[in-house]
Amino acid sequence: MADKPKHSKSSPPPPNFKGGEPAHEWWSAISPGDLGLKAGYWTGKDSDPMTFRPIVGWITAMWRKVPSNDAPTNGFCPIVLSDRMVPVLAWASTAPPNYCGVFLKDMTEDKAKARALEWMKPGSTELQPNMGVGQA
Repeated sequence: MADKPKHSKSSPPPPNFKGGEPAHEWWSAISPGDLGLKAGYWTGKDSDPMTFRPIVGWITAMWRKVPSNDAPTNGFCPIVLSDRMVPVLAWASTAPPNYCGVFLKDMTEDKAKARALEWMKPGSTELQPNMGVGQA
């Protein structure tokens, strides 16, 4: 029997890593379905339109900066298709800018803007389905 390969405790940063603290991330497989929701994108300005992307699935994820003794942050994250039709996190840099949350599929733009303004208030206690406690 061959010896099992030895693995280091952590991988080195990628060659193009520009500094800052690297983060550990653990993602689940993508679970298909939209749960009756859509992802919204809006700047927060009344004069700007809110746009929506269909949600194609969800993942559960945990992340934390390393090194850290803190417990990881847990998230239930919507997946949308990028402009290149690649599945990405709804708030990823490859998704449209100004992600502002998830909304019922039949919610109008005006109602969605009103909900988003509630969530954007500092100290808001309204919880979005894609946020953890204390993040709303």
